[in-house]
Amino acid sequence: MKRKKKFNFYTFLKNLKSKISRTQFYYAITFVLFFFLNFYLAQNNLAIHNKATGTVLKYVNHLGLLFGISFLLLIVLMSQFNFKKWFPLKLLISYLIYNVLSYITEISLFLNNPKYKVWNFQKNPFFRTDSFVVIGTLFLLTTILVLYRYHSDGLFSRKKDLEEIKDNYQYVILSQILISFIVTDKNFSLLVYRTDSFLYKALEIGKYSAQQFWLTNEFLMLAFPILSIFGFFYTKGQRDFVKNKPSLSLAFFSSVTIAIVLNYFFQFSLGRTEPFLGIHFTIPDAILFQILVLTAIILFVYIVINQYWIASCLILLVSVSFVIANFIKFGMRNEPVLPSDLNWLSKPVTLLSFVDTSQIIYTIGGLVAIVLLSLLGMRYFFKGKIISSWKVQVPLVLSMLLLFIHVTSVFSDKENGKIKSNVPIISTLNNYQDIDWLGNTSNARYKGLTYVWMNQLTTEVIQKPEGYSKDRMAKIEAKYNEVANGINKERQNYLNDQTVIYVLSESFSDPRKIEGVELTQNPIPNIENVMRNHTSGQMQSDGYGGGTANMEFQTLTGLPFYNISQTVSVLYTEVFPKIHDVPSISNSYETKNKIAIHLAEKSNYSRDIVYSRLDFKDFITTNTKGIKYRKEGISPSDESTYDIVLENITPQKGQFFSVMTMQNHSPWLEANPETLDAKGVGFSDEENSKLTFYSRLLYQTDSATQDFLEKLSKIDKKITVVFYGDHLPGLYPESAFKNYPEGQYQTDYFIWSNFDAPKLDYPLVNSSDFSAMVFEQTNSKVSPYYALLTEVLKKASVDKKALEGEAKEIAEDMKMVEYDLISGKGYLSQSFFEVPSAKN
Repeated sequence: MKRKKKFNFYTFLKNLKSKISRTQFYYAITFVLFFFLNFYLAQNNLAIHNKATGTVLKYVNHLGLLFGISFLLLIVLMSQFNFKKWFPLKLLISYLIYNVLSYITEISLFLNNPKYKVWNFQKNPFFRTDSFVVIGTLFLLTTILVLYRYHSDGLFSRKKDLEEIKDNYQYVILSQILISFIVTDKNFSLLVYRTDSFLYKALEIGKYSAQQFWLTNEFLMLAFPILSIFGFFYTKGQRDFVKNKPSLSLAFFSSVTIAIVLNYFFQFSLGRTEPFLGIHFTIPDAILFQILVLTAIILFVYIVINQYWIASCLILLVSVSFVIANFIKFGMRNEPVLPSDLNWLSKPVTLLSFVDTSQIIYTIGGLVAIVLLSLLGMRYFFKGKIISSWKVQVPLVLSMLLLFIHVTSVFSDKENGKIKSNVPIISTLNNYQDIDWLGNTSNARYKGLTYVWMNQLTTEVIQKPEGYSKDRMAKIEAKYNEVANGINKERQNYLNDQTVIYVLSESFSDPRKIEGVELTQNPIPNIENVMRNHTSGQMQSDGYGGGTANMEFQTLTGLPFYNISQTVSVLYTEVFPKIHDVPSISNSYETKNKIAIHLAEKSNYSRDIVYSRLDFKDFITTNTKGIKYRKEGISPSDESTYDIVLENITPQKGQFFSVMTMQNHSPWLEANPETLDAKGVGFSDEENSKLTFYSRLLYQTDSATQDFLEKLSKIDKKITVVFYGDHLPGLYPESAFKNYPEGQYQTDYFIWSNFDAPKLDYPLVNSSDFSAMVFEQTNSKVSPYYALLTEVLKKASVDKKALEGEAKEIAEDMKMVEYDLISGKGYLSQSFFEVPSAKN
């Protein structure tokens, strides 16, 4: 029987060392020593900038001992390597690149801080010098040791023994120095302080506590190995860029660099504003999340295409196009580009008609230059594949796809809008502060544009209300059936006996309501007179400078936007297709008596699909054969639209018209009346010019609307017109709404009838309230659904600030019904929506 050998630790180490090369040994030891060095620098930085407690300062001092030992060993280790003469230049280039990208990131963090001055280098230094003492001393002492050895035992005589330490070792050093740059940067403490460990688990507010210290240790132990690997690829990618050599390292270097620059332009294109809650310039982890997502997407493109030059030009082309589109859309509508906007790519002619010609010319010129650059460069730059073997490429592509799927599943797996708390970065970004109610623009500014996109692509359009069930919906149906019966006892008319015309007047809003605006004459005297004598007031708009289709959706269906997720941008394209049975006031009429009119492209916001599904007999657009119209300014005139309505009115029967005008759509240009001029306090010359043209167009709308109503009054049948502006024109500066921010989202409306109808008192309504108002003004019988909308109008609409008791219960009922229609089981019966008609 053989005797079992005793374990000898020295022999174990000797055998282990024999199995690894000298290069591998040097790599491993260098990583470990730099780990301890940077670990101390990171904790010391956090302690200094976050007012550490006495206990934490003691811990940091203990780490200083490890730092000192690592520092001395690194001097000995690095002196063994034969640094090439270009190494100092490579170090300098890495330092300069880091400074540029770090400063760009800092600007991104403080875009919403009006006190931050980008060019104030005295207060916001461009060069990061905090690491100079450590790095400078390290290389100085290393050089001294090298010179000493050279003179004492002849360095060159040992050079042959060190050939095994390959040239890549310098990129190991550069990557670790890059980490030193990062952890000594003042923004490092700011970014770490805004992570989950600090925000949720702090014991001493305003100080760096012992608990935070240990939690940060865990974070750094995980982060440093990852940063070391990424840093190696990043610094090696710089070399490959100079050598004109395509490689995975070059793709990674380019992806990170482009992502940081793109992050800035994404956020800058959203304009600058005030801190959220007075303290947050961005929500914690927002910038980091956006940079990581952009890096992953760009790297994925490089790996899939596998040709560096072609992929780079494609990325540049798409990035520039997106940023320009974001600038233009935000300038026009105060809203970023959203996933739903991609529908417009199939309608380029219509899309370009909304943009100034000069912007189109500059954009096309820039894109053509990029394409030419791509074609010319293919012959000279970065020829060859990024990854030579498909056995490497395919697993990388699959791995990244799995990563994307995992991230989207995290966003999809929400409970009451919250992501589970153990997901790095994403949990903090999503859960720290719920600002969905502020809309897509504020979310993009404070949480990042990529967060908004991710939310829109993964979030349910309407959240399931608590208590939703078949039994609950049956109770709601019974409840409002009884309410409808009560209402119908008091009403004698049927809606389908009458003609109802919904007129969405593009961008209609009285500019005199805006603080600081002065006009030489009243642009809407006739409409103002109509509003004095008929049901009228203000309508709550869900958008500024845009959102037409959302207002149209609500007026037709009665489904309020405020119950739907604020990540939704366009109700027609994101919500309408999900509704299994669309409730619409137009359903009260037979197909042959329903007409929609919109003098623009029929496919805008998928209106051709919408009106087809709503069973409209005709949808008259600029595509309609034989249609004639004239322009007022840039777009088809309101007068032409009204004339088409009049041509299609049949006196013998009730009809429903859904009418959208185009006259006052941007861009604005109108010469008459020349006596009408407008200007605003603090407005630029361009803004005053737009305001003047817009006001003159309103004057034309006013005259055409008065003529339209006069002609309708002479028709021998009951006609009711719901006239409303969908949103304000996007021409006002932000300062115009500083003292009354609500004014940015309130337009004018009136409901006019050519017969003796009551003047209802609803000073402020939502667009979803109009249908209930029409039934009331025309004294028409209602379905249980419109009985519910009537209750909402009277007791739980946007003019009510705090809902309690019965009003709160009605609002909850509305949510239940809306959810049942859009994402629920469809428990409500058909009879719930059937409006009593004259035939019955």
